[in-house]
Amino acid sequence: MTRSPTPAALRSMRLAAQRIGVRGGTALDVVTHMTALQGQDLGQSLWAIGVRALGLTRADVHAAFDRGEFVRSWPMRGTLHVLRADDLRMLLSLTATRTIRQTARRAAELGLDEATVDRARALTIAALEGGRSLDRDGVLGRYRDAGIDPAGGRGYHLLFRLAQEGLVAWGPMSRVGQDLVLLDEWAPRASPVPDRDEALRRTLLGFLHGRGPATEVDAASWTKLPLGDVRRGVAAAGDAIEDLGGGLLALADRPEPGGIPTGQLLPGFDEYLLGYADRTGHLDAVHADRVVPGGNGIFLPMVVHRGQVVGTWKRTERTRDVRVTVTSFTPLTPAVRRAVETAATAYARFVGLPLTLDVG
Repeated sequence: MTRSPTPAALRSMRLAAQRIGVRGGTALDVVTHMTALQGQDLGQSLWAIGVRALGLTRADVHAAFDRGEFVRSWPMRGTLHVLRADDLRMLLSLTATRTIRQTARRAAELGLDEATVDRARALTIAALEGGRSLDRDGVLGRYRDAGIDPAGGRGYHLLFRLAQEGLVAWGPMSRVGQDLVLLDEWAPRASPVPDRDEALRRTLLGFLHGRGPATEVDAASWTKLPLGDVRRGVAAAGDAIEDLGGGLLALADRPEPGGIPTGQLLPGFDEYLLGYADRTGHLDAVHADRVVPGGNGIFLPMVVHRGQVVGTWKRTERTRDVRVTVTSFTPLTPAVRRAVETAATAYARFVGLPLTLDVG
């Protein structure tokens, strides 16, 4: 009988799978490894890449976006992620039809019929074709000029719909965020979209590659695919997946745990928490409302020690430095404090500013 890993061993294995605290590698290495990274908050998603390839700078990640190595879009759960264009196309082949169907009622409430979507699509192509890019206000301005009122969430919903179709994605960096591009122009297909069974297999393997060990329920929660589809992916993966007991699945060929720093400052919305349906192994339930205050869906940046969330942190960038303020759940031991100081120094190097650290 297979004995499932202890909670401490599970955290160690997941840190290794997630690449958290790994030194070296490129931004593309990280995004490829993870298949998709939470990207609701652009600034947080940049550090989500940086903390998985220590030594990178924020400018390095910006440059990778500008080269079209990866994009931001809504591949699943109606949530922005950072991912390669071909992985986006693959995931949309599994999720987009269902997502569009689920958001149809909201579209009707906003007065967005298919004729309006068709007009918005044509306007978007005209604005962006030929390798051009525009920020959100620029595209919504084209809608407004053509008589489509983007206020009240209508413009956002139209962009979301066109992203589900694989028409647009967020690409190069702009002054205050990212510009929209036509996906197929900006990042042409490197390979055909696989059939459904192969897409399920690759998605399940990609999920475990960057998050395992995890359960089928975790995978279904992450993708919002029906559990039956997840199980089809498991079956298609065959011997590439190992059953560790207790419902936990992992890649048969997976990294050995260990060899990474004991402390990390992770961004808000990080995959280390949001990659799993059951997060209690990483975050004690008694402290959950300190990471997600009021259960409002906003996940604060997390202080992690040996895989356990032990506090939150925030940063303030100033001309002369970056101020990192740590709020721990309980008093930190000297060893944990040193680990936090090392992690904060890594973040300061990422943003290219001297560090001022306040540990409360």
